This record gives sequence, structure tokens and C-alpha cells, in this order.
Amino acid sequence: MNLTKDTNAQPNAPELQNNAPSAHVYGKWAAAIAIVLVASMIPCVAILKNGMLTPAHGNTNDTTTSAAGIWGQLEYTPIVISPPVEFICDPSEEYYSQDVVWRFPQPDTFSLSALFKAINVSDPLRDKLLSMAAPDKATGGMSIYPSKQFVLNMCPEDRSALYIALRDAGTKVNQQAWFLFPGSSPDQWFSEAGISQETRKLIDPLIHRRGKFMYFSDLRTIGRLPSRIERLNLYKALLRDLTFLAHLKISPNSDIDALVKYWGRGGRDHEVRPILEAMKRKGGEQQINITHLLPPLARRALYTYPGRSDTDMAKRRRDCHWTALNFFNETPSDVFCKNGSLPRELKANYYRIGGNLRLGDLIMVVEPQGRVIHSAVYIADDILFHRCGSNSSAPWSLVRRKHLKSYYPSHKKLTIRYYRHNSM
Repeated sequence: MNLTKDTNAQPNAPELQNNAPSAHVYGKWAAAIAIVLVASMIPCVAILKNGMLTPAHGNTNDTTTSAAGIWGQLEYTPIVISPPVEFICDPSEEYYSQDVVWRFPQPDTFSLSALFKAINVSDPLRDKLLSMAAPDKATGGMSIYPSKQFVLNMCPEDRSALYIALRDAGTKVNQQAWFLFPGSSPDQWFSEAGISQETRKLIDPLIHRRGKFMYFSDLRTIGRLPSRIERLNLYKALLRDLTFLAHLKISPNSDIDALVKYWGRGGRDHEVRPILEAMKRKGGEQQINITHLLPPLARRALYTYPGRSDTDMAKRRRDCHWTALNFFNETPSDVFCKNGSLPRELKANYYRIGGNLRLGDLIMVVEPQGRVIHSAVYIADDILFHRCGSNSSAPWSLVRRKHLKSYYPSHKKLTIRYYRHNSM
């Protein structure tokens, strides 16, 4: 998930602290948006008060109900979360003045041409790219410095193929840091965002798609917008994350013992039984937000963004792996921030399973060579709890299992692996 080929990165945006390019994780190129929230964990009620949860744009009135399972029956309501605009820092002019550069690890034009053919870049674009490619002594690969007009003229299909290749290459280029949003139309992404039509005319042609997701990676290409309010509204919209509320239905016929057995996994029966029994005693059909049934970390963090103390990435990378491995811990351990902690923990305390998932099982997105690029936690039905990255623009949220790979688009064949704790 790391935009520098480290597994702890955030796919949505590069990070900018104090209006200067960040010097960690994303390197000097990564000057974008840092969101600094005033509390380390903001309760859901505070989020609602600050307007961070809003109906899903373009998805009104589409509350759905799951099929009944061992977890009961769930009802989903789509919502969009985004950081409050007052906590978004405005990138400096220096960010926009830097040239766009595309770096590839291929050592010569012959191997670079083979890459472009393999990823299905169109012949005209491939020829133009090869004519601009030059050896990069610093990296041992090839570099391309495209003009702004060249970037603007690419068709969406070529843009998608090329930017995914840049992401796969692991080199430090600004197009590796992607904003993303599920949907088929930019209107779904930017509805009611306070963005002018003039800005939309700049943004829309640069959006490319893969599957059911839209992606944008060209902040530097569009240049610095003249209005600060317009810029902040744009950044806030780009950082939107489509997630959902999930409610467990309780009726007079609900088997409370079975629900406690599922939702109380990890020795937590005593935590969930009282509230489930209380809901049933109310009579009729009741609903409870599943946040109240989750272990402490997920209960506190879901739908929130990290506070200032959580964003020191040089010391604590509280990313997807940290989130997944701490899921059942009463007090989260920062030992899982350290490089190499994931494989050690999996080897020591987990075993691999083929399916039949239960609450708290781990789901890993894995590259062909076996490197885990993302970790998530299974909740119920097809929903997962996760965090994409470790910087301040990455919230903790729920995601559909079928959409998980879309957060990490790749030309490589990614696979999914499942793990269960030895104690379960």
C-alpha cells in the first residue's frame, strides 16, 4: 500500500505538513494535504456534529439489507466521510511549481517499450513516451518529464494504464498518490462540494477509471487554483471516502445466544450480551449500530481520523497492519508499527484458513511474490474494517470485501489470503 513500495502507505493523497513537502514516506515529491484533527479519536457523535458524515452522494435512498447469516441480519446505509475543511492545510505554491516526472526502473528504452506493451498503452502514446525517456543516473532507470499539455492530452485508458504502472514501479512520482472514489460519474464524487464549474472542467478530464472506482492523481497538472476556499473545498472533496453505517436487526424471534456467540468473539460475550438482550426486550423490530458490538479499537476509531499525536509516521505507523493486528487488543500495541512485525506475528500467532470467515479474521491483499500490501479485518457478511495508510487523511472505515483490491489497483495479479488467530 505504500506509495513508495512500503506496505504502510495511503492511496488517497500525498501529505503536506506546514505548507512544505513532507520528508518522510512519500519523499520530497509528496507535498499534498495534511489533515490535523484536534483530538486523537473523535467519537461518532462528534463527527456527526461536525458534518463529517453525510448521505452518500449519488446514492440516496439505497439502504439495503443483507441475507440472514450467523451474524444475524444487517442493514446498510451509505455515507460519505471527509475531514472538516478547517483542518485541511493548503499546499504551498512550491508544490505546484515542481515539474511532473515519471520514473521507471527499466534500464533502457527496449525494456521500457516492453513494459508499455504489456500494460496495453496505445501505440501512439508509447512512441511519444519512448522519445521523451532518458537515463536517470540517480535511480539507474529511465525518467520522463512530460509537459502539462502532454498530461492533459492523454486519454483515460492510457492514463489509467500508465499511472498504475508508475504505482507498481515503486518510484517516487506524484502520480503514485491517488485520490479515489467508487462510482461511474464525477458528479457522484463532487456533488455539493462547493467546487465551481471552472474547476470541474480542469478535474473531470483527468479522472480515470478502473472497475467501479474513479481515480485522480494530477493536482500538480491542474495548477494552483486562485481561490483558497476553492482549493480547500476541492481537497476536502478529493479526500471523501464512501463507507456505510451497518445496523444489526433485532426482533422478538432473534436468537440472542447465537448473536452473542458471533459478536462476542474474542472473549467478549459479557460486553455484547447486555445490549443485545436489552434491544430484544424493547419488543418489535429494533436496530443497533454494530459499532457498539465491536472491540475497543474499532468502537473508538470507526469513521474517525487520527489526531496530531497519531500522525508521527517516523515513529508510529498506525496503518492497516497495526489496525488489523490490534483488533481484539484492549490497549493497542505499537509493536505492530515496526517493520517486519506483520510476518512475525502471523507466523507466531495465526494460521491460514480457506474461508468460512468469522468476526476478527484477517484478510490480506498479497502481491505475486508474497508481499502483503494491505490488511483488513472481517466483520460480517461482506464487510471489513480497515484503514488505508498511516497519515492523517486516512480514516478508519468499513469497506465491502469485493471492493478491497480497488484501493490498490495494480497490473500485477493480486490475491486474497485469510488468517485466524490461534486462540480462536
